[in-house]
Amino acid sequence: MRIADITRPQRRIDKQQANVGVDMPPISLLEELLLLTLDDAGGEFDRVPELQLACGVAGAALMDLALRGRIDSDLTALWVVDATPTGDPVLDKALTLISAAPTREPVRIWMKRLAGQASALRTTAIEQLCARGILRPSEDRFVWGNDGRRYPIVEGQQRPEAKGRILSLLFNAEIPDATDVALTAIADACKVFDRILTPKELVRAAPRIRQIAALDLIGGDITRTAVELGKELKTAERSTVVAGLAGNIMEWFDFGVYGFFAEAVGKLFFPAHDPAVSLLASFGVFAAGFLARPLGGLFFGYIGDSRGRRTAVMASVVMMVIPTLLMALLPTYDQIGIVAPLLLILLRLMQGLAVGGEYTTSIVMLVESAQPSRRGRVGSFAPFGAIAGMLLGSGVGATLLATLSPEHAAAWGWRLAFLTGLLIGIVVYIVRRRLPPDETITALEGARKAPIRKVFRTQWRAMLQVIGLNTGHAVGFYLCFVYLPTWLKREHHMPSATALLLTSAALTVLLTSTLIAGALCDRIGRKPLMLTSFALLSVLTVPLFHLMIDGDAGRVLIAEALFAVMLAGVVGSSAALMVEAFPKHVRCSGLSVGYNLAQTAFGGTVPLVAVYLVAHSGNPVAPAYYLTAACILSFVTLAFMRQQPAP
Repeated sequence: MRIADITRPQRRIDKQQANVGVDMPPISLLEELLLLTLDDAGGEFDRVPELQLACGVAGAALMDLALRGRIDSDLTALWVVDATPTGDPVLDKALTLISAAPTREPVRIWMKRLAGQASALRTTAIEQLCARGILRPSEDRFVWGNDGRRYPIVEGQQRPEAKGRILSLLFNAEIPDATDVALTAIADACKVFDRILTPKELVRAAPRIRQIAALDLIGGDITRTAVELGKELKTAERSTVVAGLAGNIMEWFDFGVYGFFAEAVGKLFFPAHDPAVSLLASFGVFAAGFLARPLGGLFFGYIGDSRGRRTAVMASVVMMVIPTLLMALLPTYDQIGIVAPLLLILLRLMQGLAVGGEYTTSIVMLVESAQPSRRGRVGSFAPFGAIAGMLLGSGVGATLLATLSPEHAAAWGWRLAFLTGLLIGIVVYIVRRRLPPDETITALEGARKAPIRKVFRTQWRAMLQVIGLNTGHAVGFYLCFVYLPTWLKREHHMPSATALLLTSAALTVLLTSTLIAGALCDRIGRKPLMLTSFALLSVLTVPLFHLMIDGDAGRVLIAEALFAVMLAGVVGSSAALMVEAFPKHVRCSGLSVGYNLAQTAFGGTVPLVAVYLVAHSGNPVAPAYYLTAACILSFVTLAFMRQQPAP
């Protein structure tokens, strides 16, 4: 929820504030539920998962109507017993809808129906909170309007604020009133306590929460329905994980295939006998590798913030599938001349754009859809998919080379690999079409306006932090898994096949360790795990390079496996932490810009910097010092990065 979503002029709110206690209705259960989710320093009401909060909005409205004697329900249906307006615009809208129903309908139907209108109902409730003077707009967030978490004094009385009352109930043997019982029950059903309590506090308070919720006799059916709908989030989360994982596998599969067949494609499209084409190839590689990802992040970040995450990931798949098909069918240089390499560069540029937007937008989509206690685990599926795609692309390439003769593989075998990627892309598109749209983004006109300009104006510090955070990640990944095979071959004369096999084994370790790290950061925190990983990398990188200095395959495998485990602590935890660094309405844009700039500036240049350091220092271990410096920078950045609660 954002400032732009409160569309009524501030003059009207000021006028309403002057009338608090005169014509303002009592604060509603929905308003108090929203206040429960707001930080002490303010925020945007986006820290509780969207679907859970939608269930909470619907449930709170129905329970409040029940508390006020307007509706009643049983196991089969819900109905109106008193159609007199309450004076609250949200409750009266719900009451009107229920009154107009021709027949009695089950609680579940009304929960779903009101949850579909949760965005508009929530906007109205926040307008009411601003009108009361409890909240006030400030830049792109809402802050408390009465010197902290306080309600205004009405008729000489000041009601204790919701969070203070409920926390006091949870940790003391006080007797709750009916309103606090209902608020506790609906907050528990929608997992709000997972958001506002620490894990230790939640364990301690859980029995008391169940005890208070059991006292809810008026809204029992509503609470049970909210719990049932909450369980359906597990299924929605799994669908989102599959969609995000499949997309990353497909897009990085194509990049892996191209890298595996780069030599064969180069001979067909960039013949060495033509100097102009060779120069064109150099600029094309530069454009596709360095310029495409930040531009793609900017483009798809804008779509994700203005049109919804689903729209962005659907568009990125299309932008990846079309070039893949065309590359599989593209005529060679001998057939159409210089047009062939020009088209190839254009198609690679399109793929680079797609990857720049796909990865970061899928991270946002995964983390936002996950349960609060599973953000790290679910977010780690994004890098897991990227690594799996690279390994799958290399595996398909190796299988084709082993099956076909060298002549056939070079002539047309690489086209089969790209066609395989096309089939994967079609499956991904079908899977992603089933994703629900982001109702919060698509329903709110304010969220559509200039997210790029807003993110540079309001979130530049967060973007700089993401760049610093990803410096060690980018240098570490590209040095250990892209440059290292070349280093082993050039400095220690290790056969290329052996070096690639060892690197693939290390990538497999990274693949499994990433999911473990994602689950671990949910238990011990993002920052502790990442700080430990960066510290270990800073201390052990130089010794591990010395361990590999003689080119012994066993020592190289041990060193690369250790690098994989340490980097997994960063890769598996960083997805959730980076998403938490930005407010929802500019999250895709901010993350895409920061992440892709870091990957381009520090990751894509690693081979060039490493070769330069070795050549000019005469020390084959010189690249290790570069990685050490990058990890120290990331460690310092993370140490000063404010820990964010789970969104």
